Amino acid sequence: MKRIFLLFSAAFFFGASIPTAGADSLPDSVLNDIAQLRQMMEGLSSTVKDLKETVREQSEVIQNQTLRLQVLEGGAASAGAVSAATARAPVSAGKSQGFNPEIGVVGTVQASQTRSDEDGEGNDTIALKELELNFSSYVDPYSRLDAIIAFNDNLEEQNVDIEEAYYSHWGLPFGFRGQIGKFRSRIGKQNLQHLHALETVDYAWVIRDFFGEEGLASSGVRLAHDVPNPWDIPVSVTGEVLRGNNGTSFSGVSRRPIFNVHGNAFFEPFDNASLELGWTTLFGDENPPQFSGFDENGDPVTTAVSDGRNKYGVRVYGADTTVTWLLSENRTLKFQNELYFQRRGNLSHVNEDPWGFYSLLDFRFSRQFSTGIRFDYLEPLDVTGEHHASTAVSPYLTFWQSEFASFQVQYTHSDPASADGFSDDAVYLRANFMIGAHKHPVQS
Repeated sequence: MKRIFLLFSAAFFFGASIPTAGADSLPDSVLNDIAQLRQMMEGLSSTVKDLKETVREQSEVIQNQTLRLQVLEGGAASAGAVSAATARAPVSAGKSQGFNPEIGVVGTVQASQTRSDEDGEGNDTIALKELELNFSSYVDPYSRLDAIIAFNDNLEEQNVDIEEAYYSHWGLPFGFRGQIGKFRSRIGKQNLQHLHALETVDYAWVIRDFFGEEGLASSGVRLAHDVPNPWDIPVSVTGEVLRGNNGTSFSGVSRRPIFNVHGNAFFEPFDNASLELGWTTLFGDENPPQFSGFDENGDPVTTAVSDGRNKYGVRVYGADTTVTWLLSENRTLKFQNELYFQRRGNLSHVNEDPWGFYSLLDFRFSRQFSTGIRFDYLEPLDVTGEHHASTAVSPYLTFWQSEFASFQVQYTHSDPASADGFSDDAVYLRANFMIGAHKHPVQS
């Protein structure tokens, strides 16, 4: 290739340097050869220019697809779609890449009407439920930083929360992937999703009762690895050590960490259907809060103190299944289920064997509309005496104005666990809007 380039260069140089007057004395065959060489050089120059443009466009496509895979990592990586041994972050061109992270805004406005007389958060009102400000950028070819700051227009006072802020590194020794910082714990399916990404307006009852109103997110460290097998089935195992100050099932003592192990497997039994199976095991501390005095209003104040009693006495076990059918280009049916149960003492919660599950059926029947229903069943942590199980049925309808804006209406009928409680009916209206880099797909 180098010799051909030199020959063409020499021919072009000598051909261009022949005086016009002398050119008339050259034989016609030589003049024709020179003219052909010039045409070939012009053609090659145009071809090289087109190839450069094609390479540039393809590089942009590859980079955009890689970024999309990172956004979808919660679903794609759990399915084992990306090999940990070969995964690398794309290096963006330009010296200013490190000083210009991707920025996005995600907002959720919600209104509700309920029979409940309590003036609780979100009851019979309209409010900015959550506004997320997202920053993300590749640190180098092997790592990435993501930060999500949430602003909440709460009933009593507005607040700002660090929902997630974590550093991800792939290509670690022996094929491990790692994260450190604050992140949503890898528990089943819903706990990994932010509020605006849920099919329904709220988290399932078992998630809220066991892990908190918006699930379990905590500072810690996470390691994940894909498990090779002779059947080439995508299988992954994740281990986490979390700060123990979060999660309603645990003591809230920071120096008593929560340990979590999660595994899942992804199958494709048919060309248009997929099955994902997962399991979760958590261990945490159960030291009860102790009375420490009264506040300025005369109300008792309790403080979580670790005194060694029943150390790591909370054991939470869970299983999840998700079946997805791609019926046609714009029609998708998803059936998602999660089940959790606990073994614990009664130091901080009276129920020693709480458990619950939910089943969600979601049908995307056109490009702009989806509908579904969620059923909740729960034996709560704090149920006492004679009681029934807490149950709820929540049908919903969602209109997708575009990939980045949606509107939803949901009705929920619920029955409490306490024998003297009353049933409740509630109607919710929700609007989601997204701009910038943090954009979720229409259907995960």
